[in-house]
Amino acid sequence: MTRKRPTEPDQRLRRILMFVVESHVSLAEPVGSQYVRAAYHLSISPATIRNAMQQLEELGFLSHPHTSAGRIPTEAGYRYYVDELMRPEPLPASVRRALDLVLEEARRDGGIEDRLPPALARAARQLALLSFRQRDPSRVHSFELVSLDGGDLLAAVGNESGLLATSTWKPTTPVPVTTLRRAEAWVRAALPVAGSAGLEALAARARTESPEDLRRILDDALTRAARLVAGLSHSAVVLGGAEHIAAQPEFQSAGTLGPLVAVLADREPLARALESFARAREPRISIGHENAPAALHACSIVGMTIPFLGSNVVIGVMGPMRMHYRRVVSVMAHLAAKGRGEVAS
Repeated sequence: MTRKRPTEPDQRLRRILMFVVESHVSLAEPVGSQYVRAAYHLSISPATIRNAMQQLEELGFLSHPHTSAGRIPTEAGYRYYVDELMRPEPLPASVRRALDLVLEEARRDGGIEDRLPPALARAARQLALLSFRQRDPSRVHSFELVSLDGGDLLAAVGNESGLLATSTWKPTTPVPVTTLRRAEAWVRAALPVAGSAGLEALAARARTESPEDLRRILDDALTRAARLVAGLSHSAVVLGGAEHIAAQPEFQSAGTLGPLVAVLADREPLARALESFARAREPRISIGHENAPAALHACSIVGMTIPFLGSNVVIGVMGPMRMHYRRVVSVMAHLAAKGRGEVAS
């Protein structure tokens, strides 16, 4: 989707916009011309800065709260800043080492969902998100083959609690009921197995170890069953550092904090939000109304996907639109480099 951008500001306006955004990120309050002039040691007059800020407001990059003489960035202002003006800040060596250690430990024990979110939250000083596919949601304890009218077959698999899934298909040649019962018994003798991976392994065994007249029906039924169980997998979202987002001034009122807490408790909206970063191999930033659901319109998310032990894990950092993008992008870029087997400078 192509973003519609206001008129391009000139070089002087670009500098003032950068100063206002970065000042607002630090102060969490509207930024005035006197502050910009003093903080960035500008030789131009406050009146000239005010004029530039007025032009940026007319272009849609800044807004002017009624109760203050200062300005704050709009969504368009933040978008222009992160796309055109922002430069990631150098990441301290101590932060790089801490992140590297967490990844190394997670690779040893497979516990990235437990280890990375709190470490990422500490490094970014924001809420950290991690989404991963929970595969093989249950061990398979039961397996049935049923002959239906018209020559169709039904395979049903279940866990300890009951039915998990069914699949119906028509084999190329009719299968006698006695063959179905023998195939069913062959599978049941190997149960329980661990979800789709166990069913796939059992199908491979059937192709070489089962009686020859059962191999085709077992391969077909077990392969279909494995796909069904794999399809029951879902994205699980783990959070780290929720205290960081709860402490932001933007979320201190009940009207803003309540909807955010509801989203964090539900997790499903967060899983959907993170799906938009599933193909991003470098940090990508989603701001305000670019996020869904509506409860996230006051937030920004920096997200991407990193490879981990042969699969992909989506990670993100979420905070107010007044996020310290320079720090967060540096943290995420380091993780992206480590995921590619590189060492970030």
